[in-house]
Amino acid sequence: MKYIDLKLLLLFIFLLILVGKSQSQEFISYDNFNNKIAKDIVAVEFWVDWNSSNEFADLSKLNDCSKYRVDIGKYPNLQKEYNITSIPTVIIFESGDEKERFKANIMFQLDADKKKVQKSIDNIMLAKFN
Repeated sequence: MKYIDLKLLLLFIFLLILVGKSQSQEFISYDNFNNKIAKDIVAVEFWVDWNSSNEFADLSKLNDCSKYRVDIGKYPNLQKEYNITSIPTVIIFESGDEKERFKANIMFQLDADKKKVQKSIDNIMLAKFN
């Protein structure tokens, strides 16, 4: 009986880890940034660790795109290159080209919600078929 309980516990832990990884957010760096945004539709949140309470929490819930986060505290060159003036900022790229930008308000909170950002992604996706 204890052997079966141990197997169930290990299976449960494995599933928790798997689900956690699927919801985790991948960070990208200056070195791999261009390669990551070059493929299809990509949502990138420019973010900084000291403002983690105001991150775009729904980034991982967006559909039909790859999702990444850049810590501009570690990569200020990307902040400068993409003219990030407020954080968080979410930029939607298609094949490396910026298609839409969502910036934070004066309270360092993103004015856009998941629905608005997803609509932008959906519009980019639909334009491919027109």
